[in-house]
Amino acid sequence: MEAAAAAAERQDFLAYGQRLTSGEGGFFFFPIRHHSPACALHLAAALAEIRPRAIVLEMPADFAPLLPLLSHPDIRLPIAIVSVADGEKTSDERLPVGYWPFSATSPEWAALRLAGEFGSAVILADRESGARLAAARAEKKGEAGEDGEEAPRQDEPREDETGPTLLTDEGQLAYSHYADGLVKRLGVRDFNEAWDRLFESRAAEKDWRGFFRDVGIHCALSRLATPAEEIAADDTLAREVCMRAAMAKAEALSGEGPIAVITGGFHTPVMIDPPAEKRPEEAKVQAKPDIQTKSYLIRYTHDHLDRINGYGAGMPSPRWYERLQQRVAEGNDDPFTEAATDVVLDLTQRLRRDRPNFTPPLPSLSATIAQAQALADLRGLFGPGRAEILDAARSCLLKGEDPRTGSPLMDALLTELTGEGIGEVPSGAGAPPLVEAVRRRARALGFRIEDGTERNRLLDIHRKPRHLAASRFLHVMTLLGTGFGRCLRGPDWAGGVATDVLFEEWTYRWSPAVESRLVALSIDGDTVERAADAVLARRVQALGEEGQAKNAHAAIRLLMIAAQAGLARSCGALIAAIGPAVATDPDFGRVAVCLSMLDNLQRGRKALGFAGMPGPDELRLIAYRRAIDLLPDLEGAKDEDVPRYVDALATLNEIAEAGAQAAEDEQPLDLDLLDEGVAALIDADLAPRAAGAVAAIGHMSGKLSAEALATRVIGALQFSVGEPPARVEALAGLLAVQPALLKRTPALLERLDLVLAGFDEADFIEVLPALRLAFTALAPDETDALAAVIAEVKGSDLDLAPRFSGGLTEAEMLANARLNASFAELMQADGLGSWLEERAP
Repeated sequence: MEAAAAAAERQDFLAYGQRLTSGEGGFFFFPIRHHSPACALHLAAALAEIRPRAIVLEMPADFAPLLPLLSHPDIRLPIAIVSVADGEKTSDERLPVGYWPFSATSPEWAALRLAGEFGSAVILADRESGARLAAARAEKKGEAGEDGEEAPRQDEPREDETGPTLLTDEGQLAYSHYADGLVKRLGVRDFNEAWDRLFESRAAEKDWRGFFRDVGIHCALSRLATPAEEIAADDTLAREVCMRAAMAKAEALSGEGPIAVITGGFHTPVMIDPPAEKRPEEAKVQAKPDIQTKSYLIRYTHDHLDRINGYGAGMPSPRWYERLQQRVAEGNDDPFTEAATDVVLDLTQRLRRDRPNFTPPLPSLSATIAQAQALADLRGLFGPGRAEILDAARSCLLKGEDPRTGSPLMDALLTELTGEGIGEVPSGAGAPPLVEAVRRRARALGFRIEDGTERNRLLDIHRKPRHLAASRFLHVMTLLGTGFGRCLRGPDWAGGVATDVLFEEWTYRWSPAVESRLVALSIDGDTVERAADAVLARRVQALGEEGQAKNAHAAIRLLMIAAQAGLARSCGALIAAIGPAVATDPDFGRVAVCLSMLDNLQRGRKALGFAGMPGPDELRLIAYRRAIDLLPDLEGAKDEDVPRYVDALATLNEIAEAGAQAAEDEQPLDLDLLDEGVAALIDADLAPRAAGAVAAIGHMSGKLSAEALATRVIGALQFSVGEPPARVEALAGLLAVQPALLKRTPALLERLDLVLAGFDEADFIEVLPALRLAFTALAPDETDALAAVIAEVKGSDLDLAPRFSGGLTEAEMLANARLNASFAELMQADGLGSWLEERAP
């Protein structure tokens, strides 16, 4: 009885699959998987045979104005339509909504090309992209509310708005309960391998009806195995209402011939058999979406098409499927083996070029292809596919490597399967002027953006004007949030680190995310400078919202970023906002950090474009005076704030001493102001560390004798006042502010030596950890200098001279040159000569 029921059910599914391509009611239904070459090839054969008068295509309806642009002869795939939404307020920038990619293997691309050839009307059947974005936003906001997460500040980007959304998402098909069961039943690794075995292996078949029958049954089973509440959880049902409405619209068109309905396979069951009852979601699609969008064509890349890279829809290893589709289209007798051979040969060329030591010998290459064929035969396939190539390579090409820990050869193979191509959208095909302006600027500055490969660039920013311009371009692209470049090393003006470094090293890469971000910013202007000015203005405005008006630190950091991007002349409003923020900041430690950043900015004013501008110098003076006004906060400071305040005092003292002697185009800092402020604190009730720091500066200004300094700093240690760590706190404060005093003040060093000499072993061990921590404030050269003084006082013959001489003799230089030449010869002999070549900028 069960067997009879199963047989009847099987017949029902077969009947359903046959109905899809029978022309029932004048409709042919083609369930597809996005970027599937088998679907694209069989769809092309089907459309060529049935010659439909109209094609109903699952794409957002608002993409219709772009359809004529897709026929441009100069388009090179992959490309994508990016849908960009208006901000929620008029002052907001537009934000990327999502992508609809087209690859050479896209069934939609094949349908659009053939529609133009046949003169078929094309009706885009999906909900408008703005409606889909609104649904996604509502879903994510609901999830955030359930999790109780705090909403982001207004000046922070919201992940659900800025994160790329693939409008071709087919997670319901690939991650259904049925798909999981299928993977287990077939004994394969994942859904992609299962799909390849069932469908991509049939790319060369001629029976398109049988192919779409089986794809349709597979997708129907996926839908049946998906709980109804999961289907209703997003906008799937509302989208399907739009698709059925598009079918009715196509049916009303005049003319002869059937109608082709091309949708993701998960939707096909309710296209051919719509629900009997009208559902609530039908009311949702009547009104225009709240979010308005504009759409553009952009370039896309192979690695963004790759499902394995986490982009959510489509197929893995897109370049492999392009090769396979091409071989099938050429009519080869064994297209799978031909395509696999192409991969292996191209892999060999790649390895010879990039990793010559990993190039396998010819017998191993032949064995790889032969084993891929044998695996295909074993698995009942028409020829080797992606999984067979990978398995054969692991078996035949890896020698003594553990593939689980990574392999340069396998990495190269995966790159070959994925591809490194980037599409091309002609300038007249609707790209905003800003995109073209940025691309022209990038090329003019020597950046290679013709593919999606990540590259390095070394910039001599102080001596080569073109390199400085390239640096500013990379920084402005960072300010724009494009993700085009990432600085690996170079001057850190905000932190005051490596500011004398002459070079910046960047890694950069043009990607769809770069292009879509520029599309989103195109409303701000048609040049890089105008867009950057608009972004800068919005970020300045954000500093005044939700308590950010007094965040001088954030404002100064933004000023640094803008200056490195070459926008110093556009920073007037930002400079004007920083002054009051610093002048009213109540935290001594934070003001000292701001002073340090402004001092760095002043010292780097030429490189940052502020030379001759009074603003940064005025801000430094404001921060200096504010820090001195807050010095009394050291008295009564909370225990947890004391270390931070002492560090702030050290910063203030260092900047005051250096700034007392002003350069030609800057105002000097009044050192007397600091001395007076510190003098008022010498006898105040301070924490030990703060007291030590104040005493050190007081001694330097002549307000405290050496003997008094020694008593204040060493007294607690000498008389065992407090717990062991507390006894060293005053000394730690001195070392944090004036580490050279210990070396320069004999009375201080003698007192410390006397106290330490009087300790017994137990006492010394007790205070040793705190002492070691205190002395970490000394830089290596300061430690060496102090050690030399101690050695001299103790009469030691310890040799503390530098271990390396300051120069080389002529003979040593010649010997080094010969050694370098020998090393270069060895590198050339080992096939590594390219490593010695200077990289092109």
